[in-house]
Amino acid sequence: MRDAAELTGAAAIFRALRERICMLDLPFGAMLREVELAREFGVSRTPVRQALHQLAAFGLVETRNGVGTLVTAGDPATLADIYQLRIRLAGMIGEFASGPCPPEAAEEMRALQAQAEALPAPPGARAFWQVNEARHEIVNALISNRELRGLHDLYYFKVAPFWFALYAEAPEREFTLLLREIREMVFWLEQGDMKAVANMQENNTAMAARRVSAAFEQGGNEPEVAEKMVRKSEVSKK
Repeated sequence: MRDAAELTGAAAIFRALRERICMLDLPFGAMLREVELAREFGVSRTPVRQALHQLAAFGLVETRNGVGTLVTAGDPATLADIYQLRIRLAGMIGEFASGPCPPEAAEEMRALQAQAEALPAPPGARAFWQVNEARHEIVNALISNRELRGLHDLYYFKVAPFWFALYAEAPEREFTLLLREIREMVFWLEQGDMKAVANMQENNTAMAARRVSAAFEQGGNEPEVAEKMVRKSEVSKK
């Protein structure tokens, strides 16, 4: 049986590394070394290895023989497939909501709206990421079907580095769209209309897919797009 502290440590390391990858602090192609990570987090290599395995399951890293563990860069065809699936999953949220819309969901979204509206427009990249992730967590918690909830969560993070990098391209536009989405969600959650929430998620995911697709069309190929997105991310964090 695995040690409980070890499991907790692996989960914390997984979340920390996932955020770094999604925010491009660990850019596409970056090497993840077990020894260095174990030293940084003050743990043995075992929880680090477990965290890396979980990141691989999310499709965020890949292990190459003779090379090591690298942050994965997506290709246009794979991203298009993932976004098609995400759009369908978003539309199913209303069907798999946990019964009537719980009052706390609207309360949490209202609190997030207040938090977002208090930020400078546009906010820094990290604040934008945190608001987006909080919005995702509130919506994800509404899904009672565990398998759907897991898939909805998985594919959100799998494409996150790409739409996050686009924030640097048009931060005012992206933040305005996010605020609009949160405000509309507050309204529909207060009405208890999960079908409307699902329709919103479906439409917003489709819009994000078009913006990411446009970035690939401008970039040409996977390495060029990865480099372009890293460059944009670095600009957004200044």
